[in-house]
Amino acid sequence: MPWYQAPAKINLGLWVGPRDQSGFHPVDTVMQTVAFADQLYLEPSDHMLWESSRSDLPMDPANLVVRSYTWCAARIAGLPPIRGRLDKVIPVGAGLGGGSSDAAAVIRWALTYASELPFSETVHDSGELGMDVPFFVRGGTARAEGYGDILTTLPPMRPAGVVLANPGISLSTPRVYEAYDRMGKPSDGEQIGRVIEALKTGALPDSGDLINDLEEPALAVLPALREFRDLLQRTAEGFPIAMSGSGPTYFILGQDEDWAEWMARRLTARGVPWAQPTTVLDSWGKK
Repeated sequence: MPWYQAPAKINLGLWVGPRDQSGFHPVDTVMQTVAFADQLYLEPSDHMLWESSRSDLPMDPANLVVRSYTWCAARIAGLPPIRGRLDKVIPVGAGLGGGSSDAAAVIRWALTYASELPFSETVHDSGELGMDVPFFVRGGTARAEGYGDILTTLPPMRPAGVVLANPGISLSTPRVYEAYDRMGKPSDGEQIGRVIEALKTGALPDSGDLINDLEEPALAVLPALREFRDLLQRTAEGFPIAMSGSGPTYFILGQDEDWAEWMARRLTARGVPWAQPTTVLDSWGKK
């Protein structure tokens, strides 16, 4: 069946630079796909038809999935109309990149009709749809710099369990960046290099290196998130923990899938509204 998975991601450290003349913030981050994923049913049709599993996510021209098809159709001659259905499970506004991953799934489908297009160029240009889209076209483990369009493939992260934990509240990325602009100084960014070295040796990154420059701004926008983070830290008992993207989702890294399921049950028992066990996911894209 023509199903495409659109996985969530976590950020293994996130450095954010000051807003520049383009109006955007440069970043430096290590991104990792996880197995928890939306699913898209995509097949050629004689007319356009989009459906969603969620009534609060209309598949209209403003939806990033529909915009991604339009973007592809402008570049690929003869791209057929599509019959598409989005089965959405990744929370919206959670810092997990769900919308960007959905858009990237459409691009991967469209590229099956355009073998002549340079893959690397297409990946780079897909940043026009969103900063995280180029990464999701490839997936796996990668360093993303610039505006997310400068990608360096890294050695696959060792097999590990991951627990995603969310307080049941969405967080506006623009509001978090506005708070970041007010708060000022970023970290020195050196932690990104240490995360990469850990990955090369097959180790999990240390919690102290999983610094996310958007965490303090997110806590300023949503003060209740601090108590939620503290609960996670107490429950994780030393396992690496960090916020993903602009939040409010946190992740905990551990041993394997069985560990992740155990930790998710532990978090649920302690009142965490949404705790999802999963594992790291390797790349499917061309290098």
